Amino acid sequence: MNKMNFVVAAFASAAAASTHAQEVSIDDTLAQIRAEIAELRSQGIDGSAWLTQERAEAIRGVVQDVLSDASTRQSLQETSATGGWKDKFFLSSPDGNYTLDIKGFTQVRWAYDSRASVNGLTNGGSEDTWGFGVRRMKITFEGTVVDPSWKYKVELSYISGDATVDDSWVEKTLATGLSLKVGQFKTPFMRESLAADTVTLMLDRSSVDGFFSSGRAQGLQLNWLSGDVQFTAAYLNAFEVKSNYMSSGTTRNLPWPSTKTSQYAFAGRMEWKPAGKWAQFKDFSSARGEEFGMLIGLAGEIEKKDNAQGVPAMYGDINPSIMAATVDLSFDFSGASLFTSGVWRSIDPETAGYATANQFGFVLQGGFFISDTVELTARYEYGDADSNPNDITPVLNTLNGNGYSIFEAVTVGANWYIAKQRVKVSTDLGYAFDGVGAFANAGNGFLADGTSSTGAFDQGGQVLARMQLQLIW
Repeated sequence: MNKMNFVVAAFASAAAASTHAQEVSIDDTLAQIRAEIAELRSQGIDGSAWLTQERAEAIRGVVQDVLSDASTRQSLQETSATGGWKDKFFLSSPDGNYTLDIKGFTQVRWAYDSRASVNGLTNGGSEDTWGFGVRRMKITFEGTVVDPSWKYKVELSYISGDATVDDSWVEKTLATGLSLKVGQFKTPFMRESLAADTVTLMLDRSSVDGFFSSGRAQGLQLNWLSGDVQFTAAYLNAFEVKSNYMSSGTTRNLPWPSTKTSQYAFAGRMEWKPAGKWAQFKDFSSARGEEFGMLIGLAGEIEKKDNAQGVPAMYGDINPSIMAATVDLSFDFSGASLFTSGVWRSIDPETAGYATANQFGFVLQGGFFISDTVELTARYEYGDADSNPNDITPVLNTLNGNGYSIFEAVTVGANWYIAKQRVKVSTDLGYAFDGVGAFANAGNGFLADGTSSTGAFDQGGQVLARMQLQLIW
């Protein structure tokens, strides 16, 4: 092979490799290189004497021009989009108006639960339950369209064996700090529920949150943020109550004409941050070196049920009105954190013969870092479903299978942040002092206790041990 062929082959190989990296047309790049070399030859340059230092510099310039041109192209595209990884996988148009962020996480859990009695066993005997499970697996697509003021989000989830669509909404920024959201999203009520699944202090949210949280709903929401104050208000089809006597069932994917489960449903939340930054309150921990922060939250909701939702047909047409309120307080202490919340809910059956049920609960939890990556955690929680004989709630005990209205539990644990929240191993041990009924939450881990052989409610405690690996990608 003469020098001419060797150089052409070398330039072709280099250009082809670069072209492949940039996903441009290999044939076009080779053709351009060959054309430039043919031009040099047409000037009478040939044979072994053609590659002088001056001509070598000229060819290097040709190759640089070709590679520069290649770097501005994408395969089968007219413009140069960007993509890659920066805390998440992303794609973006050159002007940044059209974006797509792709992210997700998996939580693999092992749990052990020991109950004093379980319905269905001989004489209400005790039972130990344990095993592995994928607690949550979610993938999220979010970004902007048209311009950065138009945002969207779609979140798909696989939770304890059920696949569903969690979030599906569009949000428009109307002015600085003011936005309007429409679609399916979390209702603005309990702070534990509003925080992401990946940033809970213990392995999961409290059982009190599971009982009082109104879940997700479909509707529209207005959010206003100015300095240290944030206010959110929502008008919704209905609240999706997952773990209480007045279960609404699902409010997702409703058919048209709508079979919404409420005549009306409104929710609102206000937050004031007298110290710290908003970003640090996305989770419930405070890493070493983080500045002091304080957040106060206040929220309320009101709903008028429809279609006798959650009420067995044998008890007639009961469409209760529901009011609820919650207040929470969060502190970050640079290596330690503290969170407490209280919640109250009133269920008025508006039907003769049944009294109003007043339910309440509170949570106190905190964490302390003993090193840069290891955090010790603890939680105390108490809830009362108010199952008094004349209340509406005993009428609906068939939804739970027993009558344990009081829930009291303490949990201690630890988090090991291998790569901050991205790779985290958590473990905890919980104990419920009495039988678990209204506050039972299979996803959380505390299971419903049964009755004794005499039919009385068994008052034995319940032990729950959990360990979980979390991976965010």
